[in-house]
Amino acid sequence: MNNAIKGLVEVWEHGRDMVLKFLSELSDNDLDKKLPRKELNTIRAQITEVAMIQNDYANGLATKTFNFDMEPIADTSKQGLAAKFEELDKKIKSLLENYDDSQAIDWFGDEMNVYMHIAAMIGHEQMHLGQIIAFCYATGINVPDYITENMGLEG
Repeated sequence: MNNAIKGLVEVWEHGRDMVLKFLSELSDNDLDKKLPRKELNTIRAQITEVAMIQNDYANGLATKTFNFDMEPIADTSKQGLAAKFEELDKKIKSLLENYDDSQAIDWFGDEMNVYMHIAAMIGHEQMHLGQIIAFCYATGINVPDYITENMGLEG
């Protein structure tokens, strides 16, 4: 894995670690609390959607073609989601071991390099983390210090 890809993976893992730690600490009641949104209206649904899209990013690396297949996640329990992320994280890291600047991924007719592909994946996950944080503030769910301090937020 080249240094630029390693750097992106480190940024991704930093955000992922916050998501997984928060997932493990939330009660099932808080994970399923209805949020002010028409769809993806629970934290569990938000996190499940991140896993589904990450699977699409992994498949894009494998096939060199990115699609939104949105394959359902069978086990959306806290443990099931954590296990799915572990599986997908290993898959992506393994695929990235042999990637270099010359390889492109077809994004709906546009070519994206691996750096753009991984940056888009990071951006997608961080967008969901931001939504989760906002929903926590709106519904009275405590946002832990390791997130507020990392993101420069008020407690």
